[in-house]
Amino acid sequence: MNRRRKAHPADIAATEILGRAIRFDVALFFGTGRYATTSATALECAMVEASRLAAEYPGSRRPMINGITAEDRSALATT
Repeated sequence: MNRRRKAHPADIAATEILGRAIRFDVALFFGTGRYATTSATALECAMVEASRLAAEYPGSRRPMINGITAEDRSALATT
């Protein structure tokens, strides 16, 4: 019997925030206080920008994408 797991309330809230996001910030962390950042207006565009940053700085970590709403709430976009 397959059961579907109940979604965690924080995951539900993050999904709602990402759905209402007006901007997506992409950040690639290099070390103490050092980042490469860019922004996009859609999640798909932010994913393209994240790929571009990862290609521009090989050997670094994966970029993080945060969705920002008009109310300045944010959520990490996990893909």
